[in-house]
Amino acid sequence: MSLAATSGMGNYVRAVTISALFVLPISALAGDPSASIPSDSAGRWEGTATEFQGIYSGPAGAKITLDLKPDGTFTETWKEGARTSTTSGTWREHGKTLVLESGDPSHARLALRRRGDALYTVALEPLPSGRATTTSIELHPAER
Repeated sequence: MSLAATSGMGNYVRAVTISALFVLPISALAGDPSASIPSDSAGRWEGTATEFQGIYSGPAGAKITLDLKPDGTFTETWKEGARTSTTSGTWREHGKTLVLESGDPSHARLALRRRGDALYTVALEPLPSGRATTTSIELHPAER
């Protein structure tokens, strides 16, 4: 086999592998009937998004309120100082992962892991000030 054919085959295998990484988790969730059934996670969650500190600017953060409705919809509000941003969409659980999906391109999908009574993740998210930054997000059930 020539070097060009081998290189072409390698690119094809890489493309199929990368495509599978994006498609398999989505289809796995779609095929799992329990993935779309809301559970005891429904309710109000509150917490923070804290920026990993950069060398040129001080750390930024936002307070987050996440309302998970039993019908599988959510509303999420981020507050940074006097600025507020809100997004909404649908949510579902798959094992210990809670997935939020929104039509807002800046918050299209967010996967939070559940540990005990906390939801957490590290993600590149836009703050209400408009600055997108890598944040550590931690949410706890609101006191009822």
